Amino acid sequence: MAKTLREIIHDEHEETEMPEKLSLMALMADDYELEEEEEQEQEGKEENSWENDGEFASMCCVCKVRNKGAAFIPCGHTFCRLCSRELWVSRGNCPLCNGFILDILDIF
Repeated sequence: MAKTLREIIHDEHEETEMPEKLSLMALMADDYELEEEEEQEQEGKEENSWENDGEFASMCCVCKVRNKGAAFIPCGHTFCRLCSRELWVSRGNCPLCNGFILDILDIF
């Protein structure tokens, strides 16, 4: 005996398991918890990175020399004074974020 289309669809519907229903807020809370865990892992990695080591903290990332004089550019990145001036005159933007260098603030 042949099944009708309605019987076939009904049988398939009964065989398939419906996924568990979750509220949107519950899904967002789960996602938020995952993001917090990822941020904590990232912070742990940053604490161990070479950038936070005192030896490399004052090193200019352009010339790779430890200089006593440092300068801020408007985007917040820090370079030695000489490199900051050279970047401002020759290039006009930050090599790290491509932000415009409008002025330079000497820090120490």
